[in-house]
Amino acid sequence: MTETPSTMQMVSFAAWRDGALHSGRQADRRYVTLAELLVRLGSFGLGLSWKARLFDRQPHPAFAQMVKASAGSGIPTLELLATDAPYRQAVDGDFEGYAGSELALTLREFDSSCWEVRTADAWVLSEIQRHYPDARPMTSDEWDTTT
Repeated sequence: MTETPSTMQMVSFAAWRDGALHSGRQADRRYVTLAELLVRLGSFGLGLSWKARLFDRQPHPAFAQMVKASAGSGIPTLELLATDAPYRQAVDGDFEGYAGSELALTLREFDSSCWEVRTADAWVLSEIQRHYPDARPMTSDEWDTTT
């Protein structure tokens, strides 16, 4: 894995979102899933292979299967999306996207309350900030304390 910490940037945003208001109804709350984030990556994410690490002692069996399937060289994005896990809520986990042997992106689900994104790709960061306007920059120290 090749990583240059000085070029990596990190943002954090709330995992729970208010849905669109419907006439006469309260706003629905929804959870941003890994699947949603993978779709937001568009063509950038299609070429990545994913490795998953979960920090929950008793993850849902779908996540345990994902961790197993992603061992070694990782699991391609479309294969990952074809499994059940990305559509579920995990508690704590890192989902690392690799372009070949180089770490391109980390999606971190933290405490089921927020998502953290680390990448050197400016387009990915702008897409995250466009879709999740509450995304705020993080420092390396903040990133290191959420693992």
